[in-house]
Amino acid sequence: MKLGFMGSGAIMPVALAAVNQVPFWEKEALWVRPHSAARGHALAEHYGIRKVYTDLDGFLEDPEIETVYIALINPVHGVYARKALLHGKNVLLEKPFTTSWKEARELAALARVKGLYLLEAMPLWHSPVFARVKELVPTLGKLRLIQCNYSQYSSRYDAYRKGQVLPAFDPALYGGALYDLNVYNLDFALALLGRPEAVCYHANRGWNGVDTSGVLVLDYLDCRAELTAAKDSDSPGFLQVQGEKGWLRVEGKPIHMENVTWQYTQGPDKDQFATGQPAGPVPERQSVHAPKETNRMVPEFREYARIIGGEWSGEAQECLEWSLWEAEILEKIGKRQ
Repeated sequence: MKLGFMGSGAIMPVALAAVNQVPFWEKEALWVRPHSAARGHALAEHYGIRKVYTDLDGFLEDPEIETVYIALINPVHGVYARKALLHGKNVLLEKPFTTSWKEARELAALARVKGLYLLEAMPLWHSPVFARVKELVPTLGKLRLIQCNYSQYSSRYDAYRKGQVLPAFDPALYGGALYDLNVYNLDFALALLGRPEAVCYHANRGWNGVDTSGVLVLDYLDCRAELTAAKDSDSPGFLQVQGEKGWLRVEGKPIHMENVTWQYTQGPDKDQFATGQPAGPVPERQSVHAPKETNRMVPEFREYARIIGGEWSGEAQECLEWSLWEAEILEKIGKRQ
């Protein structure tokens, strides 16, 4: 499958290096804006991309390109995804999926009409650790709580504190902790619990109104998800699920989940006041570690290859539904701020 790339930002070298490790993909072309032509040619030479375009129409009309990976700034995701779909290309779209729920629905409808794949580049959905999580969750009984934390002190935060606003902290460009980091926690919860009944976002805001950190709360009928993300501070990442019959905990940040540990509870009455010995052995904690990868994006590009290769079309529709929920929730929060 011949792949075209759009963009030259910080994520692109990581993606190109990952694609080099997945034989399914052939790196056909790269499109960059004219002012980034020199960087584009340097990327092409280093990663073995056959062609570089600065003309968008020429890129999209290239008959050799079958799938396009879009890694541009957040506000234009939907615009460029639509152009690619109209030109008959499958689309791998970097998060956040879109900045408008209406736009997300229109893209999904267009992809279905065209018979094309439209996938959000969401690594956690395609992680082997997450696959194990999905297998384990039904064994935990009725779910009660999900807690997630993705906090990472931004390399651009010091500049922001001095008054320099780069895209990562520009609310007009959908920067901030919610769109940049908490979207991963959100997509973890959506894949496990579905569409919530209600949402609420509590944010710490910087001098220009951008959310530098915050807690997103999703309310379900009998479960709650509390999702924390920060660009102004740091802490170890984790994703935790609690059910009436047990719990599981994923260590690591959502873009690189390291392992999952789980344990089942020993009866309903073993609280802090219980004095008797449990009847029978206490279930042991069990763990599964992620396979070692030299590049965190390799598993997701491997899974995109399987999906677009035609093996998992049902999963493609499931992922698209999660992306639509994501767009709906992000828009609801944005309208309340």
